[in-house]
Amino acid sequence: MKNLSKLLRTETEAICYPDGRMVGTDGHERAKVHLKRRLKEMGCKPYIGRSLELNYPFKGKSFCNLVGRIPGTNPKLPPVLIGAHYDSVIPFPCADDNAAAVAIALQAGAMIAEKGGFERDVVIALFDAEEPPYFLGEGMGSHRFYEDHVQGKREIHAAIIMDLVGHDISVPGSMLSDVPLIGKVAALVSGLAKMDLSIPTLSSLLFVTGSESHEEMAVALDSVGHPEGLKIVPTLNRYIGDMSDHGIFRRNGVPYFFLSCGRWAHYHTPTDTPDRLNYSKMSHITHYVVKLATEVDLVEMADRKRVERIHDTLELETSYLRQSLGILYNPIMRQLGVKGIRNRKEMNSFVNKLLSLGLC
Repeated sequence: MKNLSKLLRTETEAICYPDGRMVGTDGHERAKVHLKRRLKEMGCKPYIGRSLELNYPFKGKSFCNLVGRIPGTNPKLPPVLIGAHYDSVIPFPCADDNAAAVAIALQAGAMIAEKGGFERDVVIALFDAEEPPYFLGEGMGSHRFYEDHVQGKREIHAAIIMDLVGHDISVPGSMLSDVPLIGKVAALVSGLAKMDLSIPTLSSLLFVTGSESHEEMAVALDSVGHPEGLKIVPTLNRYIGDMSDHGIFRRNGVPYFFLSCGRWAHYHTPTDTPDRLNYSKMSHITHYVVKLATEVDLVEMADRKRVERIHDTLELETSYLRQSLGILYNPIMRQLGVKGIRNRKEMNSFVNKLLSLGLC
């Protein structure tokens, strides 16, 4: 695990340039060259044609998705896709957004390749132009990839997309007041209630949407279970919206998982630097991605063309939430004024109150 943490740090820092990776800049070009080389070193084959670069023009500018394929034993099957965007929003390192996810995608791909691959091909997709002004528009890299190279051509079996997966989850200090033993100590610290705190019980949280996109995705997630070093919180995508590259897959009925630790204090700021990330947590996420991909590779996705289908995952969500929050479950419920979560209406209320505090 220590070696993987070091690899992830090296991988992340490799594209965290002081001048960033904004589209059209020298940093963006350097990142593209480096990431293309890394995909080749992993043994990736081009997704289509002869190049790992899938270039596309948009409004007079040139963009480039980097997409490689780890061959499976049955390439006729629709592939599993693991993806993240590599551009930055500002001319600064942007480590958590989204160099960390790129590093995890590369390392997960390398681990799958070292094991000899899956039955299906595994596609490692590093998307361009996720950040504004391209976000959710026709020039967004994942949109162009899907519409130009997937739709009507080669179906994607399932997609695993990551964004903002390098940091610890923090909580308002005021939430500690009801925690047994901790609350009494916290009350003695001046100003603690107004601080955002990273505490072991919650810092390892990882939010996962998409289990509702197909019955088999919920089965796959539950089959992997509670991984070492992480506390998984499955939740509905509609609570957070299409905040990254998974949106185009969701809207077209492709089963998916979207992994994120949510926004944090350094989101879209110059202080989003590699030294602030938790590489041990990232290593656990890497193993988790490989396990999810392994499970997804094995399942059949029947009746997958019903766009916007919603599989009821309330029981899964509540079970994982209780286990992930541990001793903080009841105190958080009391703080939010929630008596319990017995139906979707109560879950909606709970999540809305969490969102109002910036916890997810």
